[in-house]
Amino acid sequence: DLTEESATDMGLMAALEVVAEKLDISGAVCVISIPGDRIAYRNLTVPFKDSKKIRQILPFELEPALPFPVEDTVTDFHTVSDLIREPESRNNTDIIAAAAENTTIKSYIATLELLKIEPETITVSGYAAALCLTRFSNISENCLFMDIDDEDKCSMFIIISGQICLIRSFRISPGAEKTESLCTETERTVAAFEEFFSPASNFQPDEIHITGYGLENFSGFEAEAERILGIPVKRVKLNRDAGAVIRPHPTTVLKTPEQMDNAFALAMCEIEGISGLNFRRGTFAPRRQWAEHKSSFIKTGILALLAAVSIFSMLMIESYSMEKKLAKLDLQINDIFKSTFPEITKIVDPLHQMQVAMQDIKKTAFLPGETGKYMLTVDLLNEISKRVAEKIDVEFTRFVVSADNIQIAGETDTYNSVDDIKNQLAQSEFFKEVTITSTSANAEKEGGNRVRFKLRIDM
Repeated sequence: DLTEESATDMGLMAALEVVAEKLDISGAVCVISIPGDRIAYRNLTVPFKDSKKIRQILPFELEPALPFPVEDTVTDFHTVSDLIREPESRNNTDIIAAAAENTTIKSYIATLELLKIEPETITVSGYAAALCLTRFSNISENCLFMDIDDEDKCSMFIIISGQICLIRSFRISPGAEKTESLCTETERTVAAFEEFFSPASNFQPDEIHITGYGLENFSGFEAEAERILGIPVKRVKLNRDAGAVIRPHPTTVLKTPEQMDNAFALAMCEIEGISGLNFRRGTFAPRRQWAEHKSSFIKTGILALLAAVSIFSMLMIESYSMEKKLAKLDLQINDIFKSTFPEITKIVDPLHQMQVAMQDIKKTAFLPGETGKYMLTVDLLNEISKRVAEKIDVEFTRFVVSADNIQIAGETDTYNSVDDIKNQLAQSEFFKEVTITSTSANAEKEGGNRVRFKLRIDM
């Protein structure tokens, strides 16, 4: 006897063989969803928002609630919107944690590998359709989404403000009371959600959206569910809402929208870059084989090598050209140096030697002070002119500047004026000491008696 799991694997293998036979799947991207009853879900609240930290603690948070050992699982999570929490609780992060047994994921990957297919994404049945419903369809603020498969299994999603806030998978009781059983599970799901997010959430769905292969087994489901729950029930048509046109293969038997929604949603999530739950993590992360892209890598390597050789050649040519220009400039510098400083015969570093020679020339035009700074002679004359008051009748006849002092000779009207000149010059910060070296009357000067004087100013 075949178990349900082995029968499913055989059916999947047979279906894939038909697809591979009729279509060229080389280079195609594969995304799959697995039945929701193979996954354990838990709504959790964690005290931080960083995704890496959440992934690190996820197994420890899930361990007490899992029906199988956490070390034998692969986990992922979906972040729940902050809108359903009280403002003071929004520093935490609400997530929907999902865990699948390693053996489950491994069996699907192994089946696909037999046909050399490596899936990029392994997610949950109905999850991609729920994401596309929030993205492309015009839905109410609060709603429920159900994906009903043909084995009396249902995945239910609570959606608030376009965000998935809860996922639950369960089996529907067989028999004539399927609709009533499904409605009972719906009421339980809503009650559990309200209890988890109490008191922030008072969730009541405005409408229910349904899809899935299993709807063929429910006769008059919409009307009966509306009667029991008092909530409008609508069938989803994702391809219409997304504005897509599906062109089937000539050998394909056309399906109803409910039968196509999940496959269409998986393709749309891949095309639109809509990310979410994906169990291809950890040991099951996709591995790119060298052989798969060997020819592309070789071609890229050859092109990179040619580009490197070309760049290196250009650099060598530019370097040689630059060296020639530098040699020419060095000759010009040497010629200018020789013509400017013919007394210097030994040239080692013309730039440095020229700077030193220029400094020596500048020093001859300056007077040194105690601080090691130098003053121009014209600045000394300006300082003396500013210090001597305009009302003093004075005429300077001699001005001699040496390294240590200044000798000044001149004539003025009175001896008091000589003292005033001496005192005024002594106030300058540039002069250390001002001394009157001699004074004498000059009666021979035309216009009356004048006083000759000599001053010595120490720097």
